[in-house]
Amino acid sequence: MQLSQQPFEDIPYLSTPAVHTSQRNGLYSGNGHSGNAGQDHRLRSKISMLKEVSISIGDEIRDQNKFLETMGQDMEGMGGRLQATMKRFYEMWARQGCGPFFYITLFGLGVLTLLYFYLKMR
Repeated sequence: MQLSQQPFEDIPYLSTPAVHTSQRNGLYSGNGHSGNAGQDHRLRSKISMLKEVSISIGDEIRDQNKFLETMGQDMEGMGGRLQATMKRFYEMWARQGCGPFFYITLFGLGVLTLLYFYLKMR
């Protein structure tokens, strides 16, 4: 594959013309470089601002990824604890029958009944 001198010469908006369009139309006076310094400064400041923004976005993404990793590890740990607690609960259930579950359900219904009457009298 052979590369040409100007790689984007087939694409009109990416090709680099020898003379700027506004210079051909006579819009600049003199040599045509009077406004380039100001434009160059503005472009450099915009580029530096975009660079700072992209760096801060990258930093934020890294921080969020670290946070999500630690959160995932914490959730895995909590899942293990929950499984161990449920295993102990089922073992207790198997040893003692349905007595404790009955008392827990009765206690919950009592609390809900008291809460209902409290809110109704209010």
